[in-house]
Amino acid sequence: MTAPTQSDALNLRGHFPGAMDEAEPLAARSFDRMVADVRVGTRSRVGVTVHMTMADAEIAWRAFEADAVGLGFQNFDWLKAWYSQVGEAEGVEPAIVITSLDGVPVMLTPFGIERRYGQRCLVWLGGRFADYKAPMLARDFETQVSPDLFASMWEKIRQHLPAHDFIALENQPSHVGLSINPFTSLSGETAADDGYVFPLPATYEEFTQTFRSGTRRADRAKLRKLEAMGRLEFKIAETSDEARLMVADILDRKAMQLRAQGISSIFEDAGYRAAYVALAALPPKRKMLQVAMMTLDGEFISGSIAHFRQGHMTLMVHTYEHAFARLSPGRLLLLNLIKTSIGEGHKIYDLSVGYAAYKDSFCDEPMPLSNYVAAAKPWGLAAASAERAKLGLKRRVKDNVTLMGWLRGWRQKFAGA
Repeated sequence: MTAPTQSDALNLRGHFPGAMDEAEPLAARSFDRMVADVRVGTRSRVGVTVHMTMADAEIAWRAFEADAVGLGFQNFDWLKAWYSQVGEAEGVEPAIVITSLDGVPVMLTPFGIERRYGQRCLVWLGGRFADYKAPMLARDFETQVSPDLFASMWEKIRQHLPAHDFIALENQPSHVGLSINPFTSLSGETAADDGYVFPLPATYEEFTQTFRSGTRRADRAKLRKLEAMGRLEFKIAETSDEARLMVADILDRKAMQLRAQGISSIFEDAGYRAAYVALAALPPKRKMLQVAMMTLDGEFISGSIAHFRQGHMTLMVHTYEHAFARLSPGRLLLLNLIKTSIGEGHKIYDLSVGYAAYKDSFCDEPMPLSNYVAAAKPWGLAAASAERAKLGLKRRVKDNVTLMGWLRGWRQKFAGA
């Protein structure tokens, strides 16, 4: 069901609420009241439409995303795959908001309502299937929407959302493309993980020059050793059938790799696996996934799953055969992927969320993420406090090298038990 809001157009034919009486001198009006009147006028320019199902939102969503600035994690197809296979079964209720300014859509926010601590919590859709959670923005959003205007937009959005007790907007990137994420203006806290994003130069030769000469020599030596061992091939899936088969194989291997470290993952979950396979099956015009493998004499040695949108390639799943670890097949595959992206004109490469040692050599400065947690109702204060404490503890553990080392050791010991 689509729930459009009432128009807040000014009543130009008569006296409207808040208008100044002719007999009332300007000096008699308080500063607070003048500010309130300005905010009412600002809100009157803002329109909000809330879609309560994916089906109701689809036409408007696809129309907006076609030219919007946004991340692949907020594409309709991406979140539809997640919701159909995971979100709906978990009881998440979509609340997809399209916000307009003077009648023109400027922002799409794919929210949902889920149960946490027995209360209704406002979240970004996507769960663990969306590494970054953010709005989609009109290309001229930053020039059209000032921070004060966004504050008014957020206030009006809150008024028209379904009932919720507290808010937990997690893993919000500082930027959406090259635009500042307006949700970072809310009073949030630093998330436990960073994003690892870097620009791509015009040529692969320029890119390789960012590495030290010793690193370049080591890469070439390892590549020659692999080539001397047999037929080394780099392959990107070309058909949906090929992509589905490769996705299933890569997810199996990644799940096994993490399980050996004592880490349970979404790659073992039937719903999340089905969502990946559904994305691999998209028709060519809506293709999102890049699925790649490196093989030696036809045998797997490394594989990856990435998605692309508007020249932004994001690597989500990356794994390799441990027996070849000393020859860095994961790194060599990644270098091939980056070379391919540069050749296809992509401008940004994204190693996604979470620290891994190999990411440091590609990305000089990680992108901070933020969490915004707040009570929406008085009875949501306890739940919001508990959620904030949980996220804070996660950040402190990940920031502590000793604790993380202990945790990894404990996981591996438990996995081997």
